[in-house]
Amino acid sequence: MSSSNLCGRVWRSRTRILLFSGVLAAVLVTVSCGGNGNTSMGSLLGSATPAMVQLRMGDAPADRVISFEVTVGPITLMPSSGTSLTALSGTRRIELSHLSGTNEALALLNVSAGSYSSATITVANPEVTFINNLGAVVKLEPILNQTITINFNPVLTVGAGASVVNIDLSLANSLTFDAQGNVTSVNVSSSSFTVSAAAVAAEAQQEAEDGEFEDTTGMVTGVSANSFTLSQGQSTTPLTFITDSNTAFSDGASMATILNMIVKVEGVTKSDGTLYAKEVEGVENNNGVEAEGLITKVTNNPATQLSVVAQDGNGAGIDDTKIGSPLLVDVTGAQYGVDQGNIDTSGIGGLPSSPNFPFDASTIHAGQRVQVESASAMSGMSVSSGQVKLKQQAVTGTVSGLTGPTSAGPVSFTLTLPADSAFAMLSGQTTINVFWQLGTDLHNLASVKNGDTARVRGLVFFSATNVNLIARRIGQ
Repeated sequence: MSSSNLCGRVWRSRTRILLFSGVLAAVLVTVSCGGNGNTSMGSLLGSATPAMVQLRMGDAPADRVISFEVTVGPITLMPSSGTSLTALSGTRRIELSHLSGTNEALALLNVSAGSYSSATITVANPEVTFINNLGAVVKLEPILNQTITINFNPVLTVGAGASVVNIDLSLANSLTFDAQGNVTSVNVSSSSFTVSAAAVAAEAQQEAEDGEFEDTTGMVTGVSANSFTLSQGQSTTPLTFITDSNTAFSDGASMATILNMIVKVEGVTKSDGTLYAKEVEGVENNNGVEAEGLITKVTNNPATQLSVVAQDGNGAGIDDTKIGSPLLVDVTGAQYGVDQGNIDTSGIGGLPSSPNFPFDASTIHAGQRVQVESASAMSGMSVSSGQVKLKQQAVTGTVSGLTGPTSAGPVSFTLTLPADSAFAMLSGQTTINVFWQLGTDLHNLASVKNGDTARVRGLVFFSATNVNLIARRIGQ
């Protein structure tokens, strides 16, 4: 594989709200109202054949921020001609920081084709958890209620086929900082948002921005002969996936057992807009809990307790009050695993047995993003975890030492992070060895070269001598 072919791979960004041209309204309707994903806006728009649209949401990160939660809604849309439409009359609570380098589906809707010139969105009651200049975890809850108008230039056009619309919410453009880099306030404006749209891609080529579902976790709330409905994470967005004889079930999951089970789904969007589950993995039963977040402290070696700032979760005891707050996790005797997802690990050894990519009670480290699972409910802010899984996360830094590909292995480079970034302050490490695989995607980049600033999402491992990251995506 030549370096030009490798560098030319397209990375589909996942830090966005999927807004199908005009979906912004539809998706956000579900975001704030908790719709069932089947809401039709055809009656509102009055003409044209309805099309299937997904709305997804994500963010572009700020270095110090480890959790950003906000209430979204109401939302109105302005067609290119006609009067404004109420897309969301209520509100929805959303946590965005865990979506850096990816996104989360908020709705699957029927939306009439047409063009839209702008959207008006109200945001309120933000909660920001960040690392201050002294290395302490701080939670800020400023008083905020802002209504923002986003002008689409060019206009967003909804076609007749299934589509997705992508909106980035830039945290760096939504926060103010003091001279020491501490967050002092939140000020969301039109410059906080970037909007784009894409048609659903061929299944084998999909990324989050055009139809793929990667690491989608939630509680199964309904099952039929060949489909199930999943209530996704803290957003509780209901997503209905179809299954067939090729769907792979694992870890106790089957169509006969998944009702009221927490599961993880890997899937795609069909050309008609329906969602298809390729893989369904059982996580916990409805009496248990799973929580995802960033480790801020590891107690003892081997680890006996973790402090984890929660970013998302499902099950008994996980709710809005836990998000952005540190959870105490008892990991005595816990099992460890790596949630590999769609990451390409070819040619670099098995996970997590390779000495370059270990993950166990002796190598787990502050700064890593994990999922903790328990068969029992949380007790206050504490949980006893039976299993700890390494999850993907994003880091941003400067590229140097770019080499490869060679017959001996894939492309690799060093990513140097700002010394005051959350990862550096928590882990004590400012350099990461990045492994750029054949299956790694590029986003908004024709190539990567030394001196570039890049955001890399993937799995982070602490070996005896280095911090290593297997990249799922590389972007700006």
